[in-house]
Amino acid sequence: MDWVAAVILASAAVPLGWAWWANRRTSLAHALSWAALAYMTWGAAAMAYVVWGAAALTGERLVLGYLALCLTNCAGVAVLGARRPGVVAWNFVVAGLLIVQLLPLAEGFGALHLTWPPLLFLAGTLAVCVLNYLPTRLGPAALLVGLFCGTELWSLMAPPGPPIRWGWLTLPVPPWLALVLIKARAAPASEIDRTWLRFRDSFGALWAERTREQFNRAAANAGLAGRLGWRGLRGAPAAEHGQLLDILRAVLKRFGPAD
Repeated sequence: MDWVAAVILASAAVPLGWAWWANRRTSLAHALSWAALAYMTWGAAAMAYVVWGAAALTGERLVLGYLALCLTNCAGVAVLGARRPGVVAWNFVVAGLLIVQLLPLAEGFGALHLTWPPLLFLAGTLAVCVLNYLPTRLGPAALLVGLFCGTELWSLMAPPGPPIRWGWLTLPVPPWLALVLIKARAAPASEIDRTWLRFRDSFGALWAERTREQFNRAAANAGLAGRLGWRGLRGAPAAEHGQLLDILRAVLKRFGPAD
């Protein structure tokens, strides 16, 4: 029944809403807003398939699937600029990316006119966004997003005729899985590790690696023995924990709540 499908798709509002609320005062709030917009578009494309069946997979309604891919890409790219100052201005970069990605629609006067160069560009940037989260605790959820986007891209590259699509009602699985993975994580005993892992899993590998380098450089300049590894603090005597926590908070200040 259509209403059952609608309820299943709408259930993702719970994990997405939780993620936005938990990060509403951080620089990640803008990226999560893009993600919510992307999911709403995915839901519209899924409901089009549920209501119209195979007819929704061709013609003008195919635009919804492509637009959902573009907005998913925008959400991932928004994470790459999620640091103050500049996080608000980065939205103009993301909007510019969206305009470039929508050029195939402009060329087709509202119908999708997709050629290989924009398709490869979209696939490449989506791969970067997925890979950014693969080494984190959210890796399984990111992998599912990548598989779903890959299936959608394959349908766009398919020969003429109704493209093959599957699993529309699995759309809520990645958001729910991400929430379960975050909630199921055992809290580390150290406040430094809790702060670090929360940041690493929220912002992804690219920002985590850059931040870790800054932290380790600052710790070395301060003459401290502790170093931040991918899984947390190492080699630090208990007496240094307070100083190291202050350094980590200073490094992460541009990502946290605005002053």
